[in-house]
Amino acid sequence: MTTQNFSSLNDIIVPTNNGITYRGLDGDDTYILVSNLNSQISIVDTEGNNTIQLPEWSKIKSIAFTSDAVRITCDNMAVFTINGAERFSFDIGGNKTNNENGTISTFDEFASLFDLTVPESGQVSFDDDKIVYNDKLAELLKVEVKEEDSGNKFYINGDLSPDLTLSSSQTYVFDQNDSTTSNHPLAISETKNGSHDGGTSVQNIKFFANGYNKSENEYSVIFSNEDSFDNAFVVFTPSANDTALYYYCLFHSGMANDSSILIDGFEAEIISAKLNVSNNSTSHYVITQKNDPDITLERGKTYEFNIDSPGHPFWIKTTASVGTSNGYSDGISNNGISNGVIRFEVPLDAPDQLYYNCQIHSQMRGKINIVDSNTSGQIISDSTYSSNTGGGYGYGVGLIPVVDTLTELPPIFFDI
Repeated sequence: MTTQNFSSLNDIIVPTNNGITYRGLDGDDTYILVSNLNSQISIVDTEGNNTIQLPEWSKIKSIAFTSDAVRITCDNMAVFTINGAERFSFDIGGNKTNNENGTISTFDEFASLFDLTVPESGQVSFDDDKIVYNDKLAELLKVEVKEEDSGNKFYINGDLSPDLTLSSSQTYVFDQNDSTTSNHPLAISETKNGSHDGGTSVQNIKFFANGYNKSENEYSVIFSNEDSFDNAFVVFTPSANDTALYYYCLFHSGMANDSSILIDGFEAEIISAKLNVSNNSTSHYVITQKNDPDITLERGKTYEFNIDSPGHPFWIKTTASVGTSNGYSDGISNNGISNGVIRFEVPLDAPDQLYYNCQIHSQMRGKINIVDSNTSGQIISDSTYSSNTGGGYGYGVGLIPVVDTLTELPPIFFDI
């Protein structure tokens, strides 16, 4: 490499030229690392109190330490090798050109930020993306968008809409600077598919573009036009109270598939099946195109009843009756609603026979059979109980036409 020597003053050095060794002389020199495409740069400085600065939004793809050197690989595959690194201080978030100071670390402390210890011999390394944010190192998640058979989808760190396991003790930065993310601003919600299904973004999320903190609306505007932008990041620090969350596109539905964000090892509950319940006038409950069908549920599994039957409160009971008495409560939430979700975690000691009834109309009723194992896999079958067993789903209020055969669904994650 060609060597470029500097003065004996307190120099501010921005090493960007590929194949150059930057050598400081006397003085307290500051080296500001700015990533440049595919550059290989060395830094040597054995005199004075010298500092390596990693400014805000600097990205580190990997890092390697020896006893007296460090090699930092940044985005664009720029590689900085600092020799005599034990003589440097490392400033996370600082930028001397703006008179900004970040968090100062010694060589050993800098290694500990990557859960590494400077070795006496050999080399230790860390290969996971980090980014400088708020004078600290945050986890970096690269966002891309690719077209699949079912439409555009988010890719995170190269994976198609993965589930993410995050910690409330960490900060995570979603990098939206890839050109494919244009017109697809990412956000996070407690509701799957976010605002497209009635949800809103969580409060502990921040949006940045062009170096400035933006509101969600301002961030959306930037992504909705053809203006160029850089430093587009979504910063998320989970709360200890968060359990299951969801990332989504502010503009387009379904871009994250059924993926979730699980916080602090939260174990999401598996929903074995979702049953859509509507009504045909005051005559029947309609469940998967059947009037008042028999329902077979398994002990130890969880089911959701999505109720859309205004004026016809849906009750799961120990006896077939109108009114609110004899309701079964073990493992059931929201029993007796006419709109919303009833969740039923079937207890292991649940009785063999339960019933569902309208609170008001006695003819709207059916049987719920509870079994240890449903070997047939058939959850919905023709009624053997109601006297009103006419076929078809009719034209009742709140009708949700769905497929005739209900099979078990993939796992669904939600907060409990």
